[in-house]
Amino acid sequence: MASAADDSALGGQEEPESFTIYHEGRALQLHWRGLPPLQRAPASRICSIAGGSLLLLTTDHALYSAKLQANGGHLDLQLLRTDVLDMDFCSGSQDLFVVLTNGSVEHQATGSGRDVGHPHAWQTLGFDPLELHAEGVRIRRVCCSAQGVVFVGADGETYVMGSCGEVFKAEQQPRHMRLYEEGKELLDLAAGNEHFVMLVAPYNLADDVLQLSVTSAKEEPEDERASVKSLSSNHSERSIAANTRHLLHQGYALLHTQLFTFGASNNGLLGSGDHIRRANVMRLQKLDSMGVCSIAAGLEHTVARTLDGRLYHWGLNNHSQLGEDVSSPMEITITDSTAALPIEQNSALEATCGDYHTLLLNASGQIQSLQPAPPMRHLQQSSTYAQTLLQLQLGAVWPNQLRLLMCSGGYTLQNQRQFQRQYHYYLSHLQSQLQLLLKHRQAVQTLEIWQRQSTQEPLRALGPLLISWERILCLLVATLHSLEGFYRADFVQPADLLFICHYKEYIDLFDGYTKAYCDVFSINGFGEAVVAITGLSSPLAELNEESYVTRLFQQPFSIYQLFVQFMELLVRTQPEYGEHRVAWSEFARHSCISQELAVNTKDFWSSNDRNPRIVQFKRRQRRVILTSALVPLKLVTSGISRSSNSFILFSDFLCQVSGNSLYSYPLTTLWVWTEGDSLRLTTPEKTFLVTTRSHEMRKVWLDQLQTSIVASLGRPLGSPVPSYRSTGYEFSREHPKFSRVKACGTWRKGVLHGNAYLEYPDGSVYCGELQHGIIEGFGKMVIPTTGLYVGNFKGGRFHGHGIYELHCKDSPESEVYEGNFCEGLFHGHGMMRNNRYIYVGEYQANARSGYGVIEDLVTGDKYMGMFADNKRSGIGSCITNRGDYFEGIFSGDDLIGSGVAVFENDYYYEGELTLHGPNGRGEYYMPSGDAGGGSGVIGTGEFDDTCELIGNKMFGQLSGTWDTVRIQAGELVLNRRFPKYPSSLGRQVVDHNRKWRSLFNNFESNLANCTSTSSSGGNQSAGTLRKSSKPNLSTAQIWNCIAVYMSKQRAREGTKPGNYFNNILLSLPLPQKTSSPLAKARTTTNALSKLQTEAASALDFLGFPPRRIHSQEALNIKPGGLQRADSLISMGHNTSRDLDTSSLVSFQLDQSLMNSTVDGDESSMLNESFSKQSNNNNNSILKHMNNSDGSITSTTSTTSAVLDQVPSFGMASVLTEQDMASIRLYLEQAFKDRHHPLYVLNERIANCFHYSYGYWKVKPTPILAKQAMREWESISRRIYRFVRQMFPALPEELCQMEGSREVISHITLLYPLVLSEGIYSTLFVLYANKYSRKDEMYRQNLNLAEKLNDQELVELMGHESFLHNVMLDPKFEESVQMLKELQEKFSPQDMLTVIQRSTQLLTEAYEHAMAANAAQLNADNMIPLTMLTMLRAAVPHLGAELALLDDLTGGPNFQAEMNGMAGYCYTTLKAAYEHVTSKALQKIP
Repeated sequence: MASAADDSALGGQEEPESFTIYHEGRALQLHWRGLPPLQRAPASRICSIAGGSLLLLTTDHALYSAKLQANGGHLDLQLLRTDVLDMDFCSGSQDLFVVLTNGSVEHQATGSGRDVGHPHAWQTLGFDPLELHAEGVRIRRVCCSAQGVVFVGADGETYVMGSCGEVFKAEQQPRHMRLYEEGKELLDLAAGNEHFVMLVAPYNLADDVLQLSVTSAKEEPEDERASVKSLSSNHSERSIAANTRHLLHQGYALLHTQLFTFGASNNGLLGSGDHIRRANVMRLQKLDSMGVCSIAAGLEHTVARTLDGRLYHWGLNNHSQLGEDVSSPMEITITDSTAALPIEQNSALEATCGDYHTLLLNASGQIQSLQPAPPMRHLQQSSTYAQTLLQLQLGAVWPNQLRLLMCSGGYTLQNQRQFQRQYHYYLSHLQSQLQLLLKHRQAVQTLEIWQRQSTQEPLRALGPLLISWERILCLLVATLHSLEGFYRADFVQPADLLFICHYKEYIDLFDGYTKAYCDVFSINGFGEAVVAITGLSSPLAELNEESYVTRLFQQPFSIYQLFVQFMELLVRTQPEYGEHRVAWSEFARHSCISQELAVNTKDFWSSNDRNPRIVQFKRRQRRVILTSALVPLKLVTSGISRSSNSFILFSDFLCQVSGNSLYSYPLTTLWVWTEGDSLRLTTPEKTFLVTTRSHEMRKVWLDQLQTSIVASLGRPLGSPVPSYRSTGYEFSREHPKFSRVKACGTWRKGVLHGNAYLEYPDGSVYCGELQHGIIEGFGKMVIPTTGLYVGNFKGGRFHGHGIYELHCKDSPESEVYEGNFCEGLFHGHGMMRNNRYIYVGEYQANARSGYGVIEDLVTGDKYMGMFADNKRSGIGSCITNRGDYFEGIFSGDDLIGSGVAVFENDYYYEGELTLHGPNGRGEYYMPSGDAGGGSGVIGTGEFDDTCELIGNKMFGQLSGTWDTVRIQAGELVLNRRFPKYPSSLGRQVVDHNRKWRSLFNNFESNLANCTSTSSSGGNQSAGTLRKSSKPNLSTAQIWNCIAVYMSKQRAREGTKPGNYFNNILLSLPLPQKTSSPLAKARTTTNALSKLQTEAASALDFLGFPPRRIHSQEALNIKPGGLQRADSLISMGHNTSRDLDTSSLVSFQLDQSLMNSTVDGDESSMLNESFSKQSNNNNNSILKHMNNSDGSITSTTSTTSAVLDQVPSFGMASVLTEQDMASIRLYLEQAFKDRHHPLYVLNERIANCFHYSYGYWKVKPTPILAKQAMREWESISRRIYRFVRQMFPALPEELCQMEGSREVISHITLLYPLVLSEGIYSTLFVLYANKYSRKDEMYRQNLNLAEKLNDQELVELMGHESFLHNVMLDPKFEESVQMLKELQEKFSPQDMLTVIQRSTQLLTEAYEHAMAANAAQLNADNMIPLTMLTMLRAAVPHLGAELALLDDLTGGPNFQAEMNGMAGYCYTTLKAAYEHVTSKALQKIP
């Protein structure tokens, strides 16, 4: 018989054929009728039908009919159709069935001499006659026996037709019938004359068996270490966990395949071991979980092949196809005659069945026959490819696989492929490894059963190792499936091999197995397990031998060695895979080191099994790296040591044995470096020198210590030892500052430096910054006995700006202080809120002292003035809940001496008084009405303050209460004229420049200290309780401070999601609660035994409510309050259990985030751990941090490039228009950006102004309107003073720009920026109350005008009738709409612009309406038109708006505007308002 090489040259074909067809052992030459295909596609199915014809289906969905020529050497092929997905022939009914690419099925009868494939002979089968499926039924596979047909749908559902014994009978149309269990997937289907065989795999059962975590696609975290290609055909990226899960799923499915058979008869065809007929589908349990990967069926027998290369067959032997009748699957053994053949020819890559014979395709690409007939004996065809139609939907690398060898009737077809024969060694050895693992799998499964059921610790400790063993088995199955496809050229790129494209996932799995094995071996776990097994009834005697159990779990280590050898061979021809080779070689080296360490550790524990002080450190995960007994190491002491010291280097800590004491130093907090001829070891609590006998020994200890430290930190081997690292530690009881404190944070050479989380033994928790081991910087502290603080620290105390929430133990009442601290006390500007009062003002040493505003929430009274020792003392004013106003000098919380009292009913008093009534000489005025001559007229200017009233007057020595004033010695005069307000009103109020002085001082001090070194603290307030200093900074220093301040604020409120403190915690390797004794620094033998009992306890904030105190007065006295801040830092803890994370609930951190790994990279810890502050569980704190109650300005942040650099404008002595434009742009961005200090200053001062003049429960007194305006002018001047330090070119008072009429001052520059909606609204409420009487007349006239049309309104106002035509012009309506915008503007410039633009539109409307007369708008018509516009615009409280605007534009700042067109328009609008409110309008009857 000729070889394929010879056959390919026959006929001189230009395109080589992709397959060869044999008939009776002879290769046939193919003749294509018509135009042959340009590219020869492989064949996917052949089918012999009656009359000697042959049907051929190719992978490009083309169906051909073939007939053998008379000479027997040629085969004619004719194309029938090009839309066929699958086909089969039913010999009993002589029907040909084809599955089309659209999912439908057609058939035609081929008997009685009919031509096969006649286009009009096809008939379509219906699978959904009732149309129950919206998209119809799509079929993908058909398989026929002699009388029955089985169809497989796209979703795995099965349909039957015809007859198959008792299973289904005489079905004329396809009927849905479930042939295999739910939850399984059909992989392949084959049929003989009277039987069917199905190959199925379990679907998604590996999660429970292999204990795989199930995560949705949305929950899968991004993992930069994951391989580039996934298991899916589109090679999309996945995480390592997802790729590993899919790998194990595929291997599990391939390993746990099952065979199901059914048929019309049995006679051994079903493989059941008997000849009993079955009426149902049955499972071949003998081949369960054997890794069957392909099946083939002849007319009366079946062959199955497994992934490890074994073959099984069963059926009838009527034609000697089996050698003997085999009713149960029997493994096929190659005869001895092949022993001399090469090894490739002794292994079968595929088996197929003819009608009554079995053919094998060996690894050399040759076809062999189990019972070769004479014509087939010399059939040695060199061809390639293999495998069945195995379509796994579990993420196979190649989506479709194809049969290489097919038989039907007397024809044999072989698809051409070129095998990768140079890799057969690895394929055959992996198959041998799989056979060994499957052989010993029963022993592993027995151990799994005992491990789950037993209570003995040695058996339970095998759990992780047994799971890892099962995973490696499944991984090996998936690997064999992949390597076999590569060997047979299913794919040609090595990158598609699973152990190459997913080498990281493979290494992770093998690394996990290595660790699990070494954990057990290092503590003699196998020996202890065998001892535990001895008392059990073991079905396997081998399990009683420790050597067998050890070899059983050592077997998987031979697998990855084959991968290493494969990569060595691959890179010789394809060096681009060098990275993969290095990765596998490095893993193999590390695995060998791990196994050696396990052996050494086992020997160490065996040699010290009688030393209880050492044995107590025995743990599965711990390894012994080096001991001073092996390489001597000596402690360097200053004096004579009375006890010997020895050292043991474990994988996670260094142990020092000194006499009867043990000292353990965790490697994560151990720093080592050379110092002369010695080694310097530094821990968080001590530092000492050790020395060796020689330089070589010192190098050994240094290398091993550094390598172990790097490994304990979770960094890649070979990485440098980081001087900065993030880890956890628990201080001992003897530590002077952090006694028994559990700390997790950033360390630098044994000292906490950076972000950290501290937990104190009393339950206090700190999260924030530390500098050189001292709490300093921004942080958050939870104190169970007091409350919660968020803000700045210095020297371990509250210092700088912060928020402190104080709670009362026995009362729901709480207090929140937001403001400045100094040395742990309220000092400077601050705000205190509780259920009784709100105070905003100055503090000194925890007491209200200086200027402040306090509102009594119980009585509703408000006091604005000076304080001393928590009491009202000095000049001040008090407004009661009834609107009464008192002004004078306070002492001991009461008004004394001379003062003023103005009451809501316009009564007032001047003289000696108290808050309760007159108290000495004074004058009491009781008005009864306005004085004559224009009385009652309230203008928009100063007339309301200077108008006169008529009433009665008391004077002399007065007493009593304000409800009943008595004359002790004096007179009562009647009907006297007197001013509306006392002449001395406003003389005894606090100077406006004195108000909020501490706020500005604290602001500048905090800003100046942004650039302080760590020794003086960051973001701290300068000064002490005794002396407060105000920094004098140059312009350059101010800009440096602004840059540092903004940088820190942006770092705290970065772009990462989550709370700032949560991000700090996420950046730290917070451990879970364990009983590990390694988190300590020093303890004695007795303490070591005690720590195991203490490990179960935990500080839990959820377990009990925090204890609270009542007020800052009690806080000042109580030693556990703010004054104990330094003692807080001194508290500690001495046990060595791991850091307790239960207290993290105070920071609203999910417990799932506690599994963070150690990261020694300082940049990732410091730069990536900051984020935007958002919601936390401290609602009171959050409310004040966001200023939701008192915030005036907008909290939106507009980041601009203008703020990212120090400006060059505004620095010279000459101020240009371009400089002013740049300054305005910068300030506009600065007051909007929440990271800029000007934004913070504006927020705080606006909050103070709001609580002073805008926080009213009753109607405010109009007296405060002028005071509020003057105070705001003072505030803006002081803000301007700071802005001038930033831009020295700005004038000190005001100046006029050269070449223009523009005036530059604090009003024109800052009012458009800081006069926000909140500030303006606060002022407006006061002015609206002051001018309420005039605005009430205005409101009544508006209501009447709203009911009238334009003509009626003109007539009512008594204007000229032609003005009605002006009102009809569209420009008039535009003027009305423009004037309505007045109520939306806040700055004086914007308000004047609106008024001027409205007047311009009104002028255009008049000129357009009167265009026929060419009339110009004069002053006589301007005021009437303005009145009409004002009535139609209906701006609420217009009188208050105009009065407020008048005060805002007073003085020289707006002289240019007021002397120009804007001033003319404004004056016209005021005059129109006076006309409208001069009398009440009345509708003409």
